[in-house]
Amino acid sequence: MTTIDHANYSALRDRLDAIGFAKSAIRLAFRALKMRSERAALHEMPDYLLKDIGIGRSEIDHVTSMRFTIANSAQSGRLNAK
Repeated sequence: MTTIDHANYSALRDRLDAIGFAKSAIRLAFRALKMRSERAALHEMPDYLLKDIGIGRSEIDHVTSMRFTIANSAQSGRLNAK
């Protein structure tokens, strides 16, 4: 690979990485908005409905946290892959 070919390849790879980064940032922003709306909906529910779902009012923030959701989606992906 010549120097020019290497430079063209590096520039193309960097551009794709920037596009991938932008897609990830947008996806993360939409996920955060979704979590925020789900959290608000759960806070509006009466206690008996939350009990039917299987969570307590004090657990709403934990259940709708980004870290909890990402961990569960990764775990379910591993379970579906088997």
